[in-house]
Amino acid sequence: MDPQITRVKYMSIRAKIKTKGGLTYRIARRIYYNLKNIRLPVPQIVCVMMWKSVNFLIKAYYWGKSVFLITPLYRGLCFKVGQNFRAGTFVPYVEGVGKIYVGDNVRFDGRQNYFYASIRDEIPEIRIGDNTGFGHNVVFDIAGKLTIGNNCKIASGVLFVDCGGHSILPEKRATGESPEEKDVRDITIGNNVWIGIGAFIMPGAIIGDNCVIAPNTVVTQRIPPSSIVYTSQAKVVQIRNISKVI
Repeated sequence: MDPQITRVKYMSIRAKIKTKGGLTYRIARRIYYNLKNIRLPVPQIVCVMMWKSVNFLIKAYYWGKSVFLITPLYRGLCFKVGQNFRAGTFVPYVEGVGKIYVGDNVRFDGRQNYFYASIRDEIPEIRIGDNTGFGHNVVFDIAGKLTIGNNCKIASGVLFVDCGGHSILPEKRATGESPEEKDVRDITIGNNVWIGIGAFIMPGAIIGDNCVIAPNTVVTQRIPPSSIVYTSQAKVVQIRNISKVI
């Protein structure tokens, strides 16, 4: 029998149980809702033990995956790695060829993505200082050099890009020509910098020590030390009848 026909037939029976009258349908409806709301008489202490056991197994699995698989793979990916390095539980995605220099006590959580462009004669470089941590889904789109200082916190979804990837001239862009070397501008991040979720660190950005970059902020210039950078706040507009503006 066609699965689609079976599904329609099943749905029609369920609809009848929910809507029709009659003794048979009332009994079926009561049984249906009683089965839907059934709960196993499990004591709370048993539920707690079950959760702790499952949680322990999950943590043990991801710990083993990080220590015995992902961290060694990351060490093979990097040109130089310091002490107490720890990677997450996802294999990093890499396109192109580049060099990564990692300091001591650096931690990568989740997955990172690396895109290297061969625009300059030199191989692209990423240099990361000591005690710096990265969140999930950080993107490194590097054709030149990215330098990140010590004690930095890079949140999830941050994008580092030092070149637009396409020529700014329309005629060259139409023919698919690559950017020139002058279009690549190195990025420098100072010490003790906190970059929030989803921030965009664009070509030529220089962020001084002790700065805070708010989530979803686009940084395109030199930021003085001990500065807070954030986008403008959202504007709230009260509308009496929202259907008139949709």
